[in-house]
Amino acid sequence: MEKLPFVSVVVPTLNSPERTSTCIEALLAQTYPKNQYEVIIIDNGSSDHTPNIIQEYPVIFLKESGIKSPYAARNRGIRSGRGEIIAMTDVNCTPVPTWLEEGVKSMKMAGADLVGGKVTFTFSPKRTVAECFDSVSNVKMKSSIEKRGVAKGGNLFVHRRVFKSLGLFPEYMRSGGDVWWTGRATKAGFKLIYSPKANAYYPARTLFPLLKKSCRVGKGQMALWLEQTPSLLSIIISVVRGFRPPKYSFIGRIVRERGTKEMLSRLPAIWGVSWMCSVASNTGRISCVLRRLL
Repeated sequence: MEKLPFVSVVVPTLNSPERTSTCIEALLAQTYPKNQYEVIIIDNGSSDHTPNIIQEYPVIFLKESGIKSPYAARNRGIRSGRGEIIAMTDVNCTPVPTWLEEGVKSMKMAGADLVGGKVTFTFSPKRTVAECFDSVSNVKMKSSIEKRGVAKGGNLFVHRRVFKSLGLFPEYMRSGGDVWWTGRATKAGFKLIYSPKANAYYPARTLFPLLKKSCRVGKGQMALWLEQTPSLLSIIISVVRGFRPPKYSFIGRIVRERGTKEMLSRLPAIWGVSWMCSVASNTGRISCVLRRLL
């Protein structure tokens, strides 16, 4: 039998003791041969007892406190890892036991350089409107990969040769760096595929965390855009457009395509949350612009 490649699993964390514990236990329970992978957990400057939790497990514990960014933390793990393949997930995710096995298998069978796995949302007992919107609007791995040639870092396998060719993630960003980087990879000719069996469960966000995330995404989008040195007029137009409400028909379509009948009955409220998220994203864009100008 052909020897399986050695894999470095890289996970950044920050002030998340319980979720860190759950994620590590899921990674240690993988069906992939134990001597063929390592788990690297990078603490990004936690102020609670998260570092103590990490050190209770047989994993590699690293710190990245110089730059508060998940990409800086991931880069620290990638540089330290021994793997031919880098497997990445978020500390909020819970990979299924066959996650590593299926991700590596997909990469080898397709001759791919990058693999994005499936993200399955889970819900609280209340199943809030915000959770519904989060589940239908975010982390659309299949369509992002097949239609746009980009993927999220929460469930991503990358052959080390891609990092050697392109370099690591942009460390100055807090959000959007994975989409930007995977887009660079596919434009450079590297092959990215979707693997539905490399599945990880992800808790849908309630309202405040969702708005906070939307603001962070807006900052990341504007930071990337500002690198292209746009005109002042184009910045103003972008900001003004960012406050417009989303089309009701568009929100209805994505709920029908990705949601449930129960979600359709809550469509007006879901549309309202979508507008709140748009405003939060735009607030992040404005914050980014002001920080650059001042």
